[in-house]
Formats: sequence, C-alpha cells, structure tokens
Amino acid sequence: MTETRKEISCGAVIIRVNHGKLQVLVIRQKQGHWCFPKGHVEGSETEHETAAREIKEETGLDVRFLDGFRECTYYSPEPGVEKKVVYFLAEMSGGREKIQEEELLEMHWASVIDTEALLSYPNDAELFHKAIAFLHKEDPDGVRWPLN
Repeated sequence: MTETRKEISCGAVIIRVNHGKLQVLVIRQKQGHWCFPKGHVEGSETEHETAAREIKEETGLDVRFLDGFRECTYYSPEPGVEKKVVYFLAEMSGGREKIQEEELLEMHWASVIDTEALLSYPNDAELFHKAIAFLHKEDPDGVRWPLN
C-alpha cells in the first residue's frame, strides 16, 4: 500500500487600488495556468512567513496581510500527493515587480471581473469570491476597497 504524501503551501490574494479601481495580482505559472502566488512551507516558518517569502520570491513584492481572512484549498497535484494551500488576503505594501522566471511566465494586475475570467481552476475562483465577499463585509460602503 502506497503512503500518501501531504504537502502544505501558503500564499495570498493580493490587492491594490490603482486610479480608484480595485486590482488583483494574478500570476501565470510555467505550466500555463493562472493563479495566486503561493509556495511550500520551509522549516519552522509560520504560515504568514511562508506566504510573504513566496510572494517576494515570485513577484518581488512586499505585502501587508489583512486581519481576519484565512482560507484553505485542497487538491492532489499528482497521484499519492495531497496538497493543502493556506491563503490570506493582502495588500501590496512595497517592493519592485519582478517575476521569478524559473517558475512564472508573467504576472498581471487585473480588475475584479478580469481576475475571475483569468483564473484557471474552480478552487481559485471560489477562493477569490470569498476574498471579495470579505472585503465587502469589512467595508460595506466600498470606501477603502472600491469593489467595481
């Protein structure tokens, strides 16, 4: 009987406001699919430390995590492997955009509607819907996060 290997990664849905519009960072991995930045936990890192490191490595950006949002997705990237990905919601706080060419083809700041259309997998779309609902709940007037 083959033992199932369990992997844990952490990442974030990253947002910013540009010219009064909410934008979301999406990345296209070498395999061609669009998703959110994430990566494997290393050593004794916390979930937030892993997410921040992976975001910096993949995109060159620094982020500030928004309190109260933590969602998990689960999938099997290959037979015998179960993967859990912990996602946070974060806003860009600095850094300089630079893709990690070994892993990514491109990154793009997309509108809310375009993000939904770009995402390759249903579990990422569901995560994105939860993030937008969280923003709306936290800011019902849309003052800080214009949800258009």
